[in-house]
Amino acid sequence: MLTVTETRFRRAPWGRKKHLLPLPILSVVLLVTAMAAPGLLHMTVTVIDDPNLKFTATVQNVIHPSGPDGKIVGIMTVTNRASTDIRLTVATVRIEALSRDTPPDPHLDTTITINLPLTVRAGTTVTAPFSGPFTGNVAMLRMDDSFRITPLITWFSVTSSGELQGSFTYNQVKICSGPGALDVPNPYWISTYCKNA
Repeated sequence: MLTVTETRFRRAPWGRKKHLLPLPILSVVLLVTAMAAPGLLHMTVTVIDDPNLKFTATVQNVIHPSGPDGKIVGIMTVTNRASTDIRLTVATVRIEALSRDTPPDPHLDTTITINLPLTVRAGTTVTAPFSGPFTGNVAMLRMDDSFRITPLITWFSVTSSGELQGSFTYNQVKICSGPGALDVPNPYWISTYCKNA
């Protein structure tokens, strides 16, 4: 005769209702934290804007905004207005906040890069993620701040036969100003005016 014994397993604590109650509160805390961090620096900077080529860099998030191991991540948008494809081989941009303090207290100094080479077809727009370390404290930035933009962009034109023409380099330093002081929550800084430095 076969004897069967019953083995009972204790329920896991997360299966009990009393342990589930704090989870919605924790979810709200994590959601608010995730939403608050990007609000420290929302900005778009025009790097190049000429008849054949347009570059903009949009900062989307800041990791460790008070440093010293902070990092900026975002999207670079490249529009090829020319009649031929282009192949980017170098694309770095240094962004420096121009300090109003004496002595100077830099609130942002970063160099961003994208993965290369990158081919952009004629008449199209592509996006590429960028990242870069920074120094300073971005929490001290204001809407009326200005930035020095130092690009180094190198590309080749690609003919219909696949031959490369060039290279061409853009490295014009610019000073870009924002929209001025705005009394809005989570303001978005965008370069409304740039002049050659």
